[in-house]
Amino acid sequence: MSQPHGRAALAKGLVLVGGATLLGNGAAYLLSMIAARVLTPAEFGALGALLGLLVIISTVGIATQALTARRVAVAGDDRPQVEGVAIRLAVVVGGTIMAAGVLVAWPLGEFFAIPVVAVASGIASIGFIVIGSAAMGIAQGREQHARLSWAFIANGAGRAVGGVVGVLLFDSVTGVGIGILVGCAAGAVIAYQIICPRTWSSTLTSGIRGEFVHVLHALFVLFTLTNVDVLLARIFLTEDESGEYSVGVLLAKIAFFLPNAIVIVLFPKMSSGDSRRAVYVATGLTAVVGLLITGFSFLFGDFVIRVLGGVQYPNLGSEAWLFALEGSAFALVQVLLYARLATQDRRAVLTVWIALGVLVTIVSLWRHDSVAQIVTTVVAVSLVLTVVGLVMDRRQAPAMGIPVETAE
Repeated sequence: MSQPHGRAALAKGLVLVGGATLLGNGAAYLLSMIAARVLTPAEFGALGALLGLLVIISTVGIATQALTARRVAVAGDDRPQVEGVAIRLAVVVGGTIMAAGVLVAWPLGEFFAIPVVAVASGIASIGFIVIGSAAMGIAQGREQHARLSWAFIANGAGRAVGGVVGVLLFDSVTGVGIGILVGCAAGAVIAYQIICPRTWSSTLTSGIRGEFVHVLHALFVLFTLTNVDVLLARIFLTEDESGEYSVGVLLAKIAFFLPNAIVIVLFPKMSSGDSRRAVYVATGLTAVVGLLITGFSFLFGDFVIRVLGGVQYPNLGSEAWLFALEGSAFALVQVLLYARLATQDRRAVLTVWIALGVLVTIVSLWRHDSVAQIVTTVVAVSLVLTVVGLVMDRRQAPAMGIPVETAE
């Protein structure tokens, strides 16, 4: 990273991927902002719970991308075969998710008070996200940042545009779910055509299933932790309060995903000889972004909430900075622990499992009577986990076996 050429490549990658993530994630936030204005607070609470579920399930796509990127990056002359196997795996996994979504839609819909069709169509959309993620993993493994950026925009914009059209046409959470499904299908097709058209394999290589399960386990735990609060809010708060919490979560997600480009570009460098410096740079830049977002939300909380949710949530402005701090702390956890989670460091995975258990237990048994009680509990857990991540990084070698992408 100290070489001039390396710095130029890093800067170019940050610009390309940074712009793509801003556009892609910005489109996702636009969907939520429009839905917050079209739907009632109770309906938006249901949508927030649905989107929280989908983010957790979408870790399957992130795992597919991470696995694909690693295998493509280390492939030699058999790279076309490796890429074909990755696409085949994505199709198999995506199809399985779609079938499973039909089976679990009713119980999940009943438990979280979400329309069944919205749950089924939303989960089905993850199947297409998995396929698009495999294509993006191929671009990452090839270090084709421009194609990766265009694919990221196609997936994010397709999902958001479909959801916006759905909520405007049907004025319902079900309309959002159907629109997201159509948009994700279009995004997957575009990503595949941009990066790896006609890529396919008739078989799956040995060992890929076990590696996939390991990566999926690690990422599933982390992204469950970062999204479980909106589901807990849906269970324990009133419907209107859960809608208020869902608006706050929009800000937390902005703080969490805004440093996306930093993570995407620098994580592959953590497996090189200069990995320690890569960790320091990623941690420092992510911390700076978090401080800026949290500080701005503290000073202009009412304005931030009006932009995100409209005028229906006048009491949330004073707590906006807490949601920003939550997302920023989890962004640091992502940087500090992903390298550990993507390798065989079982203690790191166990640490996140413990944090998840502590959070769910405290909220379920004690602190669930208000938006403030839940968000302050999440902030406390995220900050403690950040400290644990710092300690682990200092004590363990920063080797990393799998270049991990962040979630959308």
